[in-house]
Amino acid sequence: MENQKENSQHQFSSREKIPNAAFRVMTGVMGLFDLFGNHSNNKFKTLGLKPDQTVIDYGCGPARYIKNASLAVGESGRVIAVDIHPKAIDAVNSKITKYSLKNVEPVLANGYSTDVPNQTADVVYALDMFHMVQEPTFLLKELHRMLKPDGTLILEDGHQARSKTLQKINDSKIFDIAEENKLHVKCKPA
Repeated sequence: MENQKENSQHQFSSREKIPNAAFRVMTGVMGLFDLFGNHSNNKFKTLGLKPDQTVIDYGCGPARYIKNASLAVGESGRVIAVDIHPKAIDAVNSKITKYSLKNVEPVLANGYSTDVPNQTADVVYALDMFHMVQEPTFLLKELHRMLKPDGTLILEDGHQARSKTLQKINDSKIFDIAEENKLHVKCKPA
């Protein structure tokens, strides 16, 4: 609870919480990537989600991975889609309705914190957003809080060098790097 209070006091910079118009543009651009290159499906395949898992898509944005995550964890699994932007939550709700995703729950974050209970997730993934985070240690504390002790955090570099991603993780002293590949870094709680 102390961690949640500390995290919720973080004020977002303009880089972290984008205006509605910018969110719509981002959604359109990502849609084009997916339409012409199947980008999100290809990236999703590398996450290794399994049936019955509880997963958190932190910074879910326009809900690009929600349907695939729902199918991967199956009816007895659960997907929690978290974002700071109300338009992202609208996008999640639209996908829930469009595809009848009964195992998906949208959560609007307050600062970096959420009301997701402690040690809920087998996997937390944060794709194409870590480069925007101004206070990575606060974020990593919240992700650690939601992750089960044997869980896995998957971070994509986004629009920053891998060395910057690794530095943020190592500086936090919250996670150990378990594996790296071209697309992301997998971490375990320290």
